[in-house]
Amino acid sequence: MTAPSPAAKQPPSAFAPLANRAFLGLWVANLLSNVGGWMQTTGAAWEMTSLTSEPIFVAALSAASTLPMFLFCFLAGILADRFERKRYIILCQWWMMGVAGVLAVLAFFGQLSAWNLLVLSFLMGLGNAMNAPAWHAVVPEIVSGPLLRPAIALNSAGFNLARTIGPVIGQILLSLVGVFLLFFINSVTYIGVIFAMGAWKRPPEAHAEQRREGFFEAARTGIAYVRNSGELKAVFARGLCYFVPGIALATLLPVIGRFELGLDEFSFGLLYAAFGAGAVGGAMMMPALNRLLGSDRANIWAMGLHAVSTLVAALEMKPLVFGACITLTGACWITVIANNGASVQMVLPNFMRARGMAVHQMVFFGAMVAGSLLWGKIADMWGVKVSLLISAAALAPLGVVAASIRLPRSSARRL
Repeated sequence: MTAPSPAAKQPPSAFAPLANRAFLGLWVANLLSNVGGWMQTTGAAWEMTSLTSEPIFVAALSAASTLPMFLFCFLAGILADRFERKRYIILCQWWMMGVAGVLAVLAFFGQLSAWNLLVLSFLMGLGNAMNAPAWHAVVPEIVSGPLLRPAIALNSAGFNLARTIGPVIGQILLSLVGVFLLFFINSVTYIGVIFAMGAWKRPPEAHAEQRREGFFEAARTGIAYVRNSGELKAVFARGLCYFVPGIALATLLPVIGRFELGLDEFSFGLLYAAFGAGAVGGAMMMPALNRLLGSDRANIWAMGLHAVSTLVAALEMKPLVFGACITLTGACWITVIANNGASVQMVLPNFMRARGMAVHQMVFFGAMVAGSLLWGKIADMWGVKVSLLISAAALAPLGVVAASIRLPRSSARRL
């Protein structure tokens, strides 16, 4: 057997997974759907600031869309590990299309209020919560081995590329037509994901590896697996150290953009896009950064840079400075998310993957919900600037704690 050439030993490029046609088709469809999703998100945030100027309501809007991930993600993981994941994902896409359609109808007839906007955001978040574990679980069925980490980074980059494009397009349409069009376009974009998922030929062995456990047995097995896995606990602990304090800037973005910086619709969209642009850049640089620093140190550097950016943003509340800070935090955010997600994927066996990823998502979104409500309440009591300063101060000691916890190394035998 001949030794592999030096070129064969090189880590795959950031774009290597796109050579897989199934991954490419789903990635493009998901990108378009996420563009629609970010059009809806920024439109809903703008609409909420039109309905009320209280920061706690804006924070509640962010929490409403993420709380279902904390409440229902493990249930979704059990279902995704028990049932055929392809059909399950398609069903979730139909649910989210319906919720977006209801939002569009209410907006068209001028019947949106702060409370029904919160309720429908929660229902959209419920669809995302039920969909996410299955979606994450099928990625290693499409690409595996060395391509898995760049595939996860590409998924995150696509999400944040949509975060760059969607808000700008959405705010232009908002100023010209109205928020109902943003919700309608989002409902239509789910069709592409439904068709792309339907066209994907799932490997028979992937379905065979799923275990037909009873519901309660599956729940007990999943809880026991996570409880006994020191590797998963390490990832979760590091995530909590970052996501609770780190979410402050993104949570307060609508309030800052509209009331602190006095932006119009288009500039407001650009501000949202800046975070996405930073995240896309971070995803593209992540393979090189991980080779240079290792995923452990790359994450700690990201936490430190996020703290500095939040501090500068609080002290220099000017559009250009704030835009630069939010761009840098986007790059930091994607670095931590992608490295943590890849570490979890590489630890989990296929029969446990959806449940394990569900717990990972529960920790992630639970941290975001807690952080959103915390920083929204602090901003309500003492102002946006104080909230950001406390967030930046909290990131420093928590970064030291995170540095003492090692991420698990990749384990190809478990894939």
